[in-house]
Amino acid sequence: MKKKLQINWSQIRKVKQHPFLLFQIFFICLLFLIPLFSIKPFSEASTNILEDWIKQIDGASYSFFMTIDQPIMDGLNDQHDEQLSLASFALPLFTSLPYQDTRLLFGHELPRFPNTNSTIVVAGEGTNMFTTAIETAPPDHLFDDQEDESPVEEPELDISDESVFIYTTHNRESFLPELPEGTNFDESFHSEENVMKLSQYLGDQLENNGIKTFVDQTDYYRLLPPEGYSQSYDVSREVVQDVLSSNDQVKYLIDIHRDAQRRNVTTTTVNGEEMARLWFIVGEDHKSYEENLKLASQLHELLEEKYPGLSRGIEVKGGPGVNGVYNQDLTDQALLVEVGGVENSYEELNRALDAFAEVFTEYYMEQEGAKRQ
Repeated sequence: MKKKLQINWSQIRKVKQHPFLLFQIFFICLLFLIPLFSIKPFSEASTNILEDWIKQIDGASYSFFMTIDQPIMDGLNDQHDEQLSLASFALPLFTSLPYQDTRLLFGHELPRFPNTNSTIVVAGEGTNMFTTAIETAPPDHLFDDQEDESPVEEPELDISDESVFIYTTHNRESFLPELPEGTNFDESFHSEENVMKLSQYLGDQLENNGIKTFVDQTDYYRLLPPEGYSQSYDVSREVVQDVLSSNDQVKYLIDIHRDAQRRNVTTTTVNGEEMARLWFIVGEDHKSYEENLKLASQLHELLEEKYPGLSRGIEVKGGPGVNGVYNQDLTDQALLVEVGGVENSYEELNRALDAFAEVFTEYYMEQEGAKRQ
């Protein structure tokens, strides 16, 4: 005679009284499900499902529940007012992932998962896979008042004997301390208070150091097609190509950006002064990759020597789902520099650019002197 299955409801009730244990069981089950997503016939479907799922997870939920375990992060939730849900906090609660970049959980387990093909070639102080650059696009509504404006034509640039061309592909990236109080983190973009001011400041410093520099003030955002922020590099590329074809004196390209990482990642103290940190991005999907990486590496080393901790290091990007070029294929002396982050002030940013101008001038003069000998 078969023994009748007995359900021990008292034991089940005890388990229900320990939600943390339930969450652990949930997470272990999730780990066992991951291999199912990697089966070839389902690879595309699983990737799409996870992409759609992760897009629904809001930053407010992450930041709120992370403050429970990490009180130092208290205040992040002030940037948002979205509703909290179980789906929005379960993963970060058990994985300690940065709330802005959930791709890091599945990025190396799932086939062709986008935006994970990057390598930290040189790691500065405190740099790891969780502190690499984060790129964000402006919310669709942010510049709605410009929809009725007539299209902007590409400007004609008058460049003669300048050796350095500075431009800003994502020219409306801005900084919260320089924007109206109450501006949300994801709305840190502006038509006037933005990274173009950093480009101009750097250009002025290089000119003062005796380096002929042209600072491009093209509003690339206005040249983009509707909902075409991902085409920013295609738009800036046309301008850079025109510059290089019309002036063989241009030796260096410097594309200035700002990171979307938080202040604790993008700020350091050097000689008693708070400074925004610098982060070099190098695309590897072109033949000039090694020379551009060499240039970034030498500048990083000079910064480490004179201003320890100012450089966060060098990140190389390339492969499927990633730009991997960043216009750096146009010359073997191209730089993409992330200057500070969303929470840095102009004062902190300019201090960083003073240091960068100093080491770049030293490098430039040494290279030009060697060529003349």
